[in-house]
Amino acid sequence: MTRNTRLATASLMAALTAVSAYVILPIGPVPITMQTCFVLLSGAVLGSRWGAGSQIVYVCLGLAGIPVFAGGMSGPGVVISPTFGYIAGFVLAAFLTGKYLERFSRNSVTHLAAGMLIGQAAIWGCGLLYLHAYFNLYAGVETSWRGAIAMGLLPFIPFDLVKLVLALSVSRTLSRYTPWETA
Repeated sequence: MTRNTRLATASLMAALTAVSAYVILPIGPVPITMQTCFVLLSGAVLGSRWGAGSQIVYVCLGLAGIPVFAGGMSGPGVVISPTFGYIAGFVLAAFLTGKYLERFSRNSVTHLAAGMLIGQAAIWGCGLLYLHAYFNLYAGVETSWRGAIAMGLLPFIPFDLVKLVLALSVSRTLSRYTPWETA
């Protein structure tokens, strides 16, 4: 993949992450969106640096005021919202997914699934840490870890696993047409 192709693909992944924020299922303080599918795909297709870079662009666009976050949210105020931990986790997820697949074969379904599961776990972890802190520090509502898990993880697991399988399938298809380079 040439540098220009990689740049265009990273831009496309940032744009797809933004558009997928509008595919929303409002279930509580943190909605379910299609974003994680494209976050994991960006790491799998672009590798660690370019995948994380595409998500950094996405986060910066939203913080700059472009309505790319779930429900059209944007601006620096999003940092003090229950969803920001998940958004920050997108960068780490794309990086970890890409890093794992740089070390192991992205042509192996097992390795691809493992890499994406590591990325998904990073989103859940960052989101849960921030959600717990948000409710206990900003919202003035004391929330236990059990409450944070019940609100910010358990409802997401089945949907996120379906999105992971979708990202895996798309990645397998794309891998037939794009050579793997980590530079």
